[in-house]
Amino acid sequence: MNLTIAEIAKAVGGAAARGVHDTSVIIKNITTDSRHILPDSLFFALKGENADGHDFIPQAFENGALCAVAQKDAVNRLGLYDKNTAIIAVDDTVQALLDTAKYYKSTFAKINKTVVAVTGSVGKTTTKEFIYSVLSEKFAAQKSEGNLNTEIGLPFTLFSLGENTDALVLEMGMSGFGEIKRLSETANPNTAVITNIGTSHIEALGSREGIKKAKLEILEGMDSNSNIILNADEPLLYSEKNKTGKKEYFFGIENEDADFTAENIEFDYEKNVSEFDVKDFRFRIPAAGMHNIYDALPAVITGKIHGLSDEEIQAGFNNFRNAKMRQNIYGFNGITIIDDCYNASLESVTAAFDVLKGVAAKTIGRKIAVLSDILETGTHAGQIHSGIGRAAVEKEIDIIYLFGEKSKITCKTIEALRRCSCHAKCVYFDDKSQIAQTLYDESRKGDVILFKASRGMAMETVIEDFKELF
Repeated sequence: MNLTIAEIAKAVGGAAARGVHDTSVIIKNITTDSRHILPDSLFFALKGENADGHDFIPQAFENGALCAVAQKDAVNRLGLYDKNTAIIAVDDTVQALLDTAKYYKSTFAKINKTVVAVTGSVGKTTTKEFIYSVLSEKFAAQKSEGNLNTEIGLPFTLFSLGENTDALVLEMGMSGFGEIKRLSETANPNTAVITNIGTSHIEALGSREGIKKAKLEILEGMDSNSNIILNADEPLLYSEKNKTGKKEYFFGIENEDADFTAENIEFDYEKNVSEFDVKDFRFRIPAAGMHNIYDALPAVITGKIHGLSDEEIQAGFNNFRNAKMRQNIYGFNGITIIDDCYNASLESVTAAFDVLKGVAAKTIGRKIAVLSDILETGTHAGQIHSGIGRAAVEKEIDIIYLFGEKSKITCKTIEALRRCSCHAKCVYFDDKSQIAQTLYDESRKGDVILFKASRGMAMETVIEDFKELF
């Protein structure tokens, strides 16, 4: 990065306060952590749930920051004007961070031609990875890494842009209204994808209609000649046909009216591979399951929009690597583990059960699911966790191990269905640390074990504990 303090102050609409003696000073790094100040850094003071970054402005300067962006009320409260420190005062530091990122992105002429944004209740990270793999066949592509999909995270993806980058794939997450609008206005994508409308964040958004409204905010940062890719098998999204004001592309498996439909679908769960036809070309992706085909279809469309041939798209799929803790299937001591711990919803848990069944059909072992709570479900918690219990029974999962307060509902649902001739074994644990020992004692060669829950439940620790027992 090479932006002057003057450029940044103008981009954020802020006032350079006392202490900024030379606004031509070059900023090369931006940080929100006062403990990790790199040379030539600008420190953004952000208010979090547990700490206020404004309290750490003195530490940031002690560690070498050249300048800080702070909210006007905090500047006055803390007397920062009197400390002869370089401060850019703004109304909202989060918005200032977004504005700085937007300005920095605008300095790269090449990147503005190919910016793809992905959102949705389920599958957005995998979809992002598929699109990145495909675009990398033709472009010097860059993508969001890890959890950099928020108002705080996405700017840092933009700050990392390089001179040679000519395609950018961004994931956009949210927990409430207005967030995706701000992310879209910052990134100004020319292609956007909404994977589906599920139940994630339903606590804050009230209903699936509310979730759809929040996801469609992605349109608000896009130009009129941009492309929107939507799931035709989701009625809430298909109802938006001819209403978006953008170039629309619909994908699906069940809806025959979709522009791009996957047909002649085959899965090889042993090799973790799916094959399907789209417009007379057979694609092969290194990820088994219907949900993965849904995640790959937007990449086919994105490739077509940006001039790739079917063969180039397939070459991109060949190089696909899913993100950590997302349907990572591997063998361990004669047992197959499906590590899908990164996040969860009712829809993704149900899809994971299908993968569990498919893998177990090859190993001829038992289907074991280790599950925990789906978070941010609010008043819908009972319906969602009961739905997981019903899905476990319908998918004929043999053993279900559960942990978490909300998962008690799942357990009660399964137990009630057991009395109606269901043979699933369900065990609830008050202590997560006990699950690994039970798995060690009860599992046997050929079994397939699925680990799935919301990110906050950290179920990957059970996998680690289980492995350490061998």
